[in-house]
Amino acid sequence: MVIGAILLGLIGRVAYLQTTEAENLRSAAADQWTRSVSIPAQRGTVFDRHGAELSMSVPAVTVSINPKLIENGTATVQILDDLFDLPDDKVAELLAEIESKDRGFVFVRRQADADIGDQLAAMKLAGVNVDRESRREMPGGDTGRSIIGRTNIDGVGISGLELQYDDLLTGTGGEMRREVAPGGRSIPGSETVTAQPVAGDDLVLTLDRSIQYSTEQVLLEQVAAIGARGATAIAMDTDTGEIYSMASVRRDDETGAYGVTSGNFAAVDAYEPGSVAKVITIASSLSEGLVTPETSYVVPWRKQYYDDLLKDSHEHPDEVMSVAQILTESSNIGTIFVQQEMGRERHREFMAAFGLGSRTALDFPGESPGILKQAKDLWGSERVTVAYGQGVSSTSLQLVAAVNTIANRGTYVAPKLVKATVGPDGSVVETTPSEARSVVTEQAAVQTTEMMRNVVCYGTATRAQVDGLSIAGKTGTAFKAADNGTYFDDDGNRIYYSSFVGFFPAENPQVTVLVSVDEPPAGTDDRFGGTAAAPVFAELAPTLIHELGIVPSPGVADCQQP
Repeated sequence: MVIGAILLGLIGRVAYLQTTEAENLRSAAADQWTRSVSIPAQRGTVFDRHGAELSMSVPAVTVSINPKLIENGTATVQILDDLFDLPDDKVAELLAEIESKDRGFVFVRRQADADIGDQLAAMKLAGVNVDRESRREMPGGDTGRSIIGRTNIDGVGISGLELQYDDLLTGTGGEMRREVAPGGRSIPGSETVTAQPVAGDDLVLTLDRSIQYSTEQVLLEQVAAIGARGATAIAMDTDTGEIYSMASVRRDDETGAYGVTSGNFAAVDAYEPGSVAKVITIASSLSEGLVTPETSYVVPWRKQYYDDLLKDSHEHPDEVMSVAQILTESSNIGTIFVQQEMGRERHREFMAAFGLGSRTALDFPGESPGILKQAKDLWGSERVTVAYGQGVSSTSLQLVAAVNTIANRGTYVAPKLVKATVGPDGSVVETTPSEARSVVTEQAAVQTTEMMRNVVCYGTATRAQVDGLSIAGKTGTAFKAADNGTYFDDDGNRIYYSSFVGFFPAENPQVTVLVSVDEPPAGTDDRFGGTAAAPVFAELAPTLIHELGIVPSPGVADCQQP
């Protein structure tokens, strides 16, 4: 009986080992001799409005070694050096790791060229691993870099739109199993995909790559010519708010070279808009019915307000000036008179309605809201200087949208940068139209437009003129606050931020353009909005006309025609 029971138990144990336990053992053995490897998903491509690639992922490889499996260290490292032109310190590191054999994994090169990686893989060198990945590239060089931003070496967005839309662009990774030999060496041809990766969505922007490139180049030429620190420029569709270009360039403080920045200063840097803000003040007063273009004041060239003696840009006798003349000649004192007609509270409400003091609908990473104080919080002469753009700050993005309100017949339209997303299956999802709101009456906008035409024809912005094209615009020359809390640098020189905002054709605006120049040279004629920024507008306008197919209305005179 005992022997029978033992035999019966042994038979049961054998059966268990051959069935249930065998499966467990086979699974454990498989786990011991297989490795799970993640398969990165293809990151979505960023396109311009016409389908041109702005940022895309291309095949690449990661090359690594297992020093414990290297058979001929010197020869292996020599091959790697020949293929990848490794730095001397990297060669020394690899040789030392192979000699010590303390580690089982050492990077050789990340995001290497895929073709070279294929050559290396074909050699089947012991201890050398070639794994596929992707590398982010911009086919147009740095064109649009300020907006597109960057990814890190692992393909994760770290700035710009790459960061803002990282989740959408990333996709879902897959999984692959590969067999390994004793010692951990991968067995070529043993790979099995267990989960397919799902590519990220593509992003279609409102940008036009040709316009973006031209904008950047014109800016670079201007800042280099006059010796400014940097500049920004934005071109947007008057009716829809779609942005055709948004460029930021800056001088490298160490090398002195100018280049397209990786930061979108047009959205993240706020500055005093200066006299461009006079457009808001005057249009608001017109809309309220408090003044007309013909309303006149006796305007001195300087006047005491609180503890400050405020001045116009140049000395002149007390002069009877209409509201139209005040804007055309950019009189600070005259603009204060216009602001006082509506009061500080109502003026502040209009400035907010024009979009100052809050981030735009773009919600760009790091975007600044600017500064727009409550009327009760204004101190001293700030209570009146806000009328002409001092004591308030805005980004270039905010300012172009604000002035575009005049071009758009009194309706504010939010800036827009993304037109659509495209899924891996090709499905297209259009983004919603830009938010729009009425700010001033159409009559006030039309009247302000006519005054702004005079600014270009006879006022401070004559260098923005383009033959055969009617243009409305306004210059701004503002003092820039230094790190020391004043408007002067450590050498006692004024620091300026000079701008021009214009739109065309004035009779039927289709595009609004802002140009701002950061720190044009003090003490020269190049420091003003009319000399630093307006010429950039004039040079860029023909490109916009050509690329957008803009046809001026027949019979409408420009400044040179009677």
